[in-house]
Amino acid sequence: MDQPGSPILARARRPRPPAAARALILTLLLAAPVAAASGVMVQTIDVRLAVDGGGTPQVVRARLLETVGTVAQRLLLGRPVDQLRPTQAQLQSTFLTVVDRVISGYSVVDARIEVGATAVVTLRLRPDPPVIHTVEVVPRTAVHPAVAPLVLGPAEQILIPAVRALFLGLPVEALDWAAPLIVDEVRRTAEDALPGFTAVVRVRPAAYSRVEIELLTREGRVVRDIGVRFRSGSIPTLLLEQHAPAVLSLTEPIRGLPVVFAERHRAALERLLEERLRAYPPVAQYHIVVRPVLHVAETTYLTVVADSLLYLGRVEAEVNLGRPAPAPELRFHLGRLIGSLEIFGEVALVPNTLSGRYDVGFRYRVNETLDVGTNITLNAVGTTGWVIYRLNPDLSLRAAYEIHQRRFEGSVRHRFSAFLSGELVGTSGGEYWIRLISNL
Repeated sequence: MDQPGSPILARARRPRPPAAARALILTLLLAAPVAAASGVMVQTIDVRLAVDGGGTPQVVRARLLETVGTVAQRLLLGRPVDQLRPTQAQLQSTFLTVVDRVISGYSVVDARIEVGATAVVTLRLRPDPPVIHTVEVVPRTAVHPAVAPLVLGPAEQILIPAVRALFLGLPVEALDWAAPLIVDEVRRTAEDALPGFTAVVRVRPAAYSRVEIELLTREGRVVRDIGVRFRSGSIPTLLLEQHAPAVLSLTEPIRGLPVVFAERHRAALERLLEERLRAYPPVAQYHIVVRPVLHVAETTYLTVVADSLLYLGRVEAEVNLGRPAPAPELRFHLGRLIGSLEIFGEVALVPNTLSGRYDVGFRYRVNETLDVGTNITLNAVGTTGWVIYRLNPDLSLRAAYEIHQRRFEGSVRHRFSAFLSGELVGTSGGEYWIRLISNL
């Protein structure tokens, strides 16, 4: 049974010469005369390798070069050049015999040695049949099915072609030593294509090979907890908060993903959550536009920006600071949207006096920055016309005129957060105060 996270194949061991080959090398070394101190020695080995058919994977070619270089070093390195040249034909025959036995899956077609301070070893190999002509690659992952395409997509686009290129044309016999090298290369390719994931690779060696790739999370930083926050300019937060458990259940596909992977695919995950939120019954029923924003970490936060296309509701608490400032108010606003026109009603309660004010009115959105409207107070004589101009999403100017009292009021409002705004208010009567507004 495979250990978790380990490939079925053991790590590649450098092919060792069989006993007969080692005996040939030892005999040659013992038979060589002792070098004179003044003779030119073989100092370096230059191996030139050619494989019939081409297309040899780089990791396999590197191992072939390493093996051939090791054999050549044992035969040549540190030996006198003038004593090796007379036995060059014997050297080439011994070298060919040893290499042919050491490298399984390949036959030596030609081997040449040019003796010098830098000995040049030229070798030509031919793959032994049968060779791999078909590779079936089967990637799998244990992540949630909703996000599985984000994992399997790169696997199909990058990993599968890379695996096929590594296996196709290889001798089946060579897989005894080459498969672990290729498995390591596949794992590195998977980790590069899928940050935070690794691959467990299982190979069924045959002319028709099957390669199973299990994609697993590999790093400790994964999404463990998820929090939900709401932001809205048209729906009271008190109404939205009751949907937090249901919205949290929609985020389950994200839980357990590597943080680095979720951050790289944050836009795709937000699109997935947006689709799931749109299918949430209250969103469809009340024509709510939702936009999810992810802040990825081990504790990930989902911020849902929700606004209704039919209704506009607010619950605000106002505290006024200053000598001429009005009493604090708790204001409830509910409007019906008809295109750019909102018809609304407001109820304002004054806790200090337990009194209330009841207004109706309309608001018309001229464009993205300008609103005009009016409020009519039902339980007192009062009509106010007003204009709001937004300099940016957080800063706005408001001008109002109370018709019966013939008084102008102007203010500058700055939104500090989704829940708190501050406003500097002044009137034509020379009164000024600060208003703090909490969006409930």
